[in-house]
Amino acid sequence: MVSVASKPTKSVPIDRPTSIFNMPIEFLLGWLFVAGCAFLNLANVMVDKGDVGLDTQVLAKLGMTGLAGLYGLHGLLTRARVRQLLVSFPVAWILIILAFYFAAVPFSTSPKASLVSTCTILAITLLMLTALVHLGILHTIKALFFGMAAYIAISWMLYLFVPSIGVFAEPITGGQFVHRMSGLSHPNTLGQYSGLTVVLTVILYFSYKQRSWFILLVGVLALAALINSFSRTSLMACFLALLVGYRHIYLQSKYIGKYILLATALLLGVLVLSTQMDLGEKLESKLTLLSKSDDADELTTATGRSEIWSHAIYLLKDRPATGYGAATQRFHMSEFSSYTHNMVLNIAFSAGYFAGIAGLLMIFGRIRALFHNRHPLSDAIVVFIIVNGLFENVIFSILAGLPTMLWVMALAWPLFADDEAVKMLERSKKKLNNERKGNIRLEVS
Repeated sequence: MVSVASKPTKSVPIDRPTSIFNMPIEFLLGWLFVAGCAFLNLANVMVDKGDVGLDTQVLAKLGMTGLAGLYGLHGLLTRARVRQLLVSFPVAWILIILAFYFAAVPFSTSPKASLVSTCTILAITLLMLTALVHLGILHTIKALFFGMAAYIAISWMLYLFVPSIGVFAEPITGGQFVHRMSGLSHPNTLGQYSGLTVVLTVILYFSYKQRSWFILLVGVLALAALINSFSRTSLMACFLALLVGYRHIYLQSKYIGKYILLATALLLGVLVLSTQMDLGEKLESKLTLLSKSDDADELTTATGRSEIWSHAIYLLKDRPATGYGAATQRFHMSEFSSYTHNMVLNIAFSAGYFAGIAGLLMIFGRIRALFHNRHPLSDAIVVFIIVNGLFENVIFSILAGLPTMLWVMALAWPLFADDEAVKMLERSKKKLNNERKGNIRLEVS
């Protein structure tokens, strides 16, 4: 297996059709499957968003994912580049985790559900790797964005015109309810979806120079949906994702002195304020404003997630090697929640501690790559999913959807040296180095 974190990468041969009437069938199918899975796999038009059963929409999702998996399998069998991507780290960690998932199926509480769920993760992985080779990064992003745009637009329609489906009444303490936008999914899922759409909008507009009113409109609608979903985790993840993704703009040596002065001023301000008032009381009052139930304890316990995590870890002690199987959390955790509310715990609960360790290594390996290869798209996606993954399952969910698709892309991108965003970053890096050399010469002279 090959590591891509520190080695130079080679260009990827990519099909680039010249006109819409001359597109290879592989290109068209890849575009349709990527857009279709991005739109359909997380959609839920049921009034009860927690109700999961084998209904018509689930069958449609499985059908779409199955066809997308066949497309990906065809790419695996016919394209050496797809095979190379699949066995190259950090993408290969997905294969290792899937091996644990398949091994856990016979020991699952519901073997059929675990097998189907695991197969959808494999299908989505093969779909994305094949699409990246057939379409290239930019066309794959556009296909994803089209599916995301449809998802956001229909979510707004349901929110405005069919509130029985598009509005989620979340019970809080005191018998009160908070009404959150849910659209085509649970508000937390909509928050993830709209937050990732905001990130892709910024990247398309600034890094890929795709300047259009359509992209801006989708971005504005996604931002409004993110705010209306009241998903604080996704709001924070979106901010941090863009902060890290575009660190090459503001983390330059010429700004370091200003940052030090600003940090010093803030520290002095905190010290002065601490002598004039009780900062702990003030902080608690501000946290209360951020909570949904007007209780700061809601935030310090991650809205009750600490109890969910403790219960999941307690249950894992009985099945440390195999876990309980994918898509079975709702059977074992119904007293607390329908899932673990943590990305690594989700993997461990589904396939055991060793799978969880593999998940951690996959995450740490990708974080390590942040320091060796820079890419706004990949870095922003990685940060968004990791931050969100602290409190939600995000990837490798019951039916793999948009976050898993983007995660596969984020793991695979270092092998695509001919990507326009990579070229632009390299040009900016060379320009900055030349400017530094010029300044040094001037100082010496």
